[in-house]
Amino acid sequence: MKHIVETWDEKLYESVTWDFYFEGLNIGVLDIETTGLDPARNKFVLGCLLDVSKAELHQVIARSRAEEAVALGTYMRLLEDLDAVITYNGRRFDIPFLQRRRQACMGALDYLKQEENGGCRTHDEGTSFYDLDLFQVLDKHSALRKILPNLKQKTVENYMGLWETRADRISGGESVELYDEYEATGDEAIEKKLLLHNRDDVKQLARLTRAVSKCDFHAAMFRQGFPIKTGSLLLRVENMRLEKEGLSCRGTQLRTPIDYMGFELDGWSVTSRFYKDRMAKSRGAFEIKLPLIRREGYVIVDLQAAGLLAEEFAGYPDSGSGFLVIGDPDGVRYRQTNHFIKSFIKRMAASSRL
Repeated sequence: MKHIVETWDEKLYESVTWDFYFEGLNIGVLDIETTGLDPARNKFVLGCLLDVSKAELHQVIARSRAEEAVALGTYMRLLEDLDAVITYNGRRFDIPFLQRRRQACMGALDYLKQEENGGCRTHDEGTSFYDLDLFQVLDKHSALRKILPNLKQKTVENYMGLWETRADRISGGESVELYDEYEATGDEAIEKKLLLHNRDDVKQLARLTRAVSKCDFHAAMFRQGFPIKTGSLLLRVENMRLEKEGLSCRGTQLRTPIDYMGFELDGWSVTSRFYKDRMAKSRGAFEIKLPLIRREGYVIVDLQAAGLLAEEFAGYPDSGSGFLVIGDPDGVRYRQTNHFIKSFIKRMAASSRL
């Protein structure tokens, strides 16, 4: 197994919208290479991680399939302190593949952990970070599907003017064939090709984050969910709904889960439940239900009752006098709803209720 570390001298995309969701978080950009698509039969053999906060680019490669466990353990340790990762189709492939291979290598990983006096989390506790799947964002919340032949990463890179910054020219399928040859021969020239392909995928994906400017990112975050870090808690907020009974949201406690149940917050009728036991059916879930005001097709939140400052939301249309409009006859106002949920959960944490 080899672990290569390089410095990264670029900056991740920044904008008011991006920073609203990700400012202050430890972010990584990842991509993995495997011997096939089925994690039940195939192996993790190469992973690249760009640790943005440390400006470091890591690559871990198994020189043979027999080295999968040690390579996987090394790679998973790199992910432990991240709050969020950026992937391309990672929710469907990279993250589930890593989870399945971690389970498959459980015995070997436990042994390695004892040998190294500490190491990666080897029990099945899911991931401890939020995954921003850029493919799903562009696929469901941009017009790129209609104007491009496909949404493969290299196709979108070309559209965004990034093709010249890529040195690698092989495909993912070719990398599988190259790894078979590398395992058989140990050829360093093949190893360099594999590392370049994997490294370029991550570097290009980091640059591709600017593509969020081509989509309705607030709608994407409402549908995909978004991270909230407050104190020692790291949450993924998802499944938000404007219902007749009020605003409901559910999600997952990604780190240091707590147990909590409440039916009011400073006199406001709020139902909240946080489940600590990650091994139970709830698996660190949480759910919150908040009262709403409905008037002539508009959905309104009483900011004063929620304990939030009206000045924080002063720039939104149709909002004022301590009230915030989060829905109208045309549907959900995604930006306002996300902003309110994020601020309210942080307010709950600050009140020592969480």
